[in-house]
Amino acid sequence: MPRITQPHDDAWSSDVEAAVATFGNRSRNEILRYLSAHGPATRGDIVDAVSAGEPSVAKHLLALESFGVIKVDVEPGRRHGRSPRYSADAVRIKELLDAHLQYLMEN
Repeated sequence: MPRITQPHDDAWSSDVEAAVATFGNRSRNEILRYLSAHGPATRGDIVDAVSAGEPSVAKHLLALESFGVIKVDVEPGRRHGRSPRYSADAVRIKELLDAHLQYLMEN
């Protein structure tokens, strides 16, 4: 079985890593597109609107939150029994896109 390696590259920043993880996944793009167009939404709203099931959406929302591209109106640890609302963070999305573009276009 081939071994996957990641070459060392000083230009590969944590923002570039987050951009690839975020924008390289179709479901995450679909979630961000929905949130950008429809404002704050609950996880149930998102599940109903995108082509992914609840467990998958839940996993993607956690990842998107960790990369800072979505905001949540209830802090972690206080969400049990509540319906937090998620919204896209356009400024952070642009930061990650800019970091990725800079990485790809600079020599």
